[in-house]
Amino acid sequence: MGRLNNIYEGDWSTVSLTATALGLTVRERFERFKVEAMSELVLRLAGGLMVAGSTLLWLVLPLGAGTDQIVSHSLLATLFTATGLIVYAYGTRGFRRQLSLDAKRGTLSLTKINMNDQGRVVRSIRLGEIESLFLRRPSGRTGFAALYVRVTGQDSPLLALTGATEELERIHEDLCEIIQTSETDIRQDAGQRAGRFSRGLLSA
Repeated sequence: MGRLNNIYEGDWSTVSLTATALGLTVRERFERFKVEAMSELVLRLAGGLMVAGSTLLWLVLPLGAGTDQIVSHSLLATLFTATGLIVYAYGTRGFRRQLSLDAKRGTLSLTKINMNDQGRVVRSIRLGEIESLFLRRPSGRTGFAALYVRVTGQDSPLLALTGATEELERIHEDLCEIIQTSETDIRQDAGQRAGRFSRGLLSA
């Protein structure tokens, strides 16, 4: 419980977080992504207008239209609807990143969240599959650091978070501590189970 009382004191300018005894959830702050939030709104609006436009196409169809004209309107309306749904879905994916560590379940989840803090694209990684967590610091005095996750069997690391260097350093330290503690507990539990199993064989 010491980490909950000490490591997350002070103001956090680039990320927001929630810490528990068995993990933490960190997300990039909304204030950093106002332009992206506007893009989300524009994409959602454009997608909605396309879907609505597919319905309006039928209103401009002449009452005495022939079969060929009805078919062409149907194809055009379907195209508008499909394109609108794709654009709207892309607009709801989100541009901010969120990292969630659950030591009890043994998973690390990487999520893209939108301006409503809702996530649709989730990558769940077993802790045993993680080779390393590392930081890439900005090249100059300005800019953000990036926290990466290297997964067994993958050539390229996964980008988990961006933020101020000192904030990501503290998060990186805590993540490593939690994962190492979790792995130690798993090995101890496995050893205890193996001991009980061997004693059972001896007494059988």
